[in-house]
Amino acid sequence: MKVALVTGGSRGIGAETVKYFARNGYTVILNYHRSMQEANDLKRQMEQEGCGVHLYKANVADPVQVMAMFYFVKHYFKRLDVLVNNAGISLSAMCRDVTIDDYDAVMNTNARGTFFCAKHALPIMTSGASIVNVSSIWGLQGASCESVYSMSKFAVVGLTKSLALELQHTGISVNCICPPIVATDMCADLTAQDIAEFTERTGTRVYTPSQVAEQIFKLATCGETGQILQLK
Repeated sequence: MKVALVTGGSRGIGAETVKYFARNGYTVILNYHRSMQEANDLKRQMEQEGCGVHLYKANVADPVQVMAMFYFVKHYFKRLDVLVNNAGISLSAMCRDVTIDDYDAVMNTNARGTFFCAKHALPIMTSGASIVNVSSIWGLQGASCESVYSMSKFAVVGLTKSLALELQHTGISVNCICPPIVATDMCADLTAQDIAEFTERTGTRVYTPSQVAEQIFKLATCGETGQILQLK
């Protein structure tokens, strides 16, 4: 049976991605950091459906914890067919108000975490395996009061393009998805007017987490590499 690991898999896009892969026959390792209850609830739900979901607690911002997580995958599962780098945090603030701690929290999770998860996944991947990185519309264009978040998501796009070239002769694909607004907790503070203005300005629509998860699955299994999929 194929094995997929989804970081930040307890809520939002990550949770729906866990469901999508599990329901399509994958054994799924659900990585979470703080949301233990949500992770356990999702594992229980999937097991009731006859799916195999395993939990692993790790903060992807910590390279030591990331290394330990992939040692666990190698030791117990012997392989990894899909890595979905979904874990991420947001920050909305004027550049002048961003603290060092703010900056480090966002960059370490969104950029460094994605890099080191990919680094440690590759040794247990073979031809036909796939990495899907979750970026954002702000990984393709800048946004006021989103400077650090945008930087981190631009980094994810850059990593995707670079790894796709680096691995082009290995049979391992690396792709990236860039959603606009997704109806998750991360966007819960947006008003209806905020959303309407955003969608009009960017020419996009609001997605549900399950719709994004479906596109992640398609990217992971499409057999192509270097795709930067902007959802409109």
